[in-house]
Amino acid sequence: MDERPIGIFDSGLGGLSALRALERLLPGENLIYFGDSANAPYGTRSLEQLRTLARNNAAFLEGEGVKAILVACGTVSSNAMDLLRSSLSLPVFDVLTAPCLRTAEATGNGTAAVIATEATIRSGAFQKALGEAGGPGLRVFAKPCQSLVSVVEAGHFHRGDAAAEGAVAEELAPVRDLAPDTLLLACTHFPLLEDVIAAYLGPRTRLLSVSELAAEALKETLSQKNLLREGGEGASRFYTSGDPERFAEAAAQLLGRPVRARRRVLTELEP
Repeated sequence: MDERPIGIFDSGLGGLSALRALERLLPGENLIYFGDSANAPYGTRSLEQLRTLARNNAAFLEGEGVKAILVACGTVSSNAMDLLRSSLSLPVFDVLTAPCLRTAEATGNGTAAVIATEATIRSGAFQKALGEAGGPGLRVFAKPCQSLVSVVEAGHFHRGDAAAEGAVAEELAPVRDLAPDTLLLACTHFPLLEDVIAAYLGPRTRLLSVSELAAEALKETLSQKNLLREGGEGASRFYTSGDPERFAEAAAQLLGRPVRARRRVLTELEP
């Protein structure tokens, strides 16, 4: 048994979809969430900047005494995991490895699509992982959907919201034309738009969330290593580098309960 909390970080609100999954799967765990809203979006940043931000975010959580870190950001997961794993002594989980394996397993017609930020798609990491998991018989279509991050960060993620539905229709038109068997939502912001995306694509395409799949992998690994907290009810703490009131208001909408956020500024971008 391990009483220490689990740390989670993302560029902003998107990683809350992973926190929500962890709260459901591991209700007894204490969680610490850091949303680096002041430096968002990550998807348009350089590789050097991404790696510096990832290092700083992980160092903050490590300083809070966490037992493991979930990198709830597809952009960092596809660009900086080597740096994090070589510099940290605790388990670090990404939203790439397990989700790609599960997506390949779930694809029945040989066609899978993946949507993510510009930096994630540019890295080719998800395409490579899906190709390796699915073999030569799997056709992978990758589409950057950077604007969807901004839509979510602005608080537009519900069905019936004109901004959310308009952005989804504009970005995902090529995906709907392709009619893939599965679509991997490879940015943790995108599961927050899942209802809007599902309505637009229709029932022929199954949506898979990196947030849910990564949370399941984390639970399995911590259980195997006897690192889970036993008994009691866990609690979540929230930090942001942006406006804490704005972050708390948006987080409350997503999580369906009041949220209190503290400000923690991590703006150092020097390598």
